[in-house]
Amino acid sequence: MLKKKRRIGIAIDMTPMVDVAFLLLIFFMTTTQFQPPEKDKIDLPKSNSEAKSPESDIITIAVTKAPTVKVVYKQRGSEGIQEMTIELNPASLSTDLGPALQRARSANPAARVVVKMDQGAHYGIIADMVAGLRTWRDMPSDRDQLIGIR
Repeated sequence: MLKKKRRIGIAIDMTPMVDVAFLLLIFFMTTTQFQPPEKDKIDLPKSNSEAKSPESDIITIAVTKAPTVKVVYKQRGSEGIQEMTIELNPASLSTDLGPALQRARSANPAARVVVKMDQGAHYGIIADMVAGLRTWRDMPSDRDQLIGIR
């Protein structure tokens, strides 16, 4: 009669695979950026509003505590979509903001304007912005669709 051969059990050590899995996990956790860092630090005031600003098709007017005022928008060109920045002088904001927004609007007519202002910035800057937009809106042109400021 034939004798049955005994099977030899195979044992695979899983320790190296677990080590590699944890190393990959740690690598991806440390190198992933969930939100790109902001170029200028803007400390927004607290808000209880449920209104959310759109994520795309926006023109951002960024006002920092320093004070610096920048108009940031995206423009499509031959190399793809580029982020454009127009830095404005806060002293001449009432005259420079309208033409800067016109340039940004010409790049993307459907874009909405979002104002991000640091909570430590002076209130006079927003007053100058509103005055400049009202003056610019009242000029004879086809700028009525820019912003609904009354």
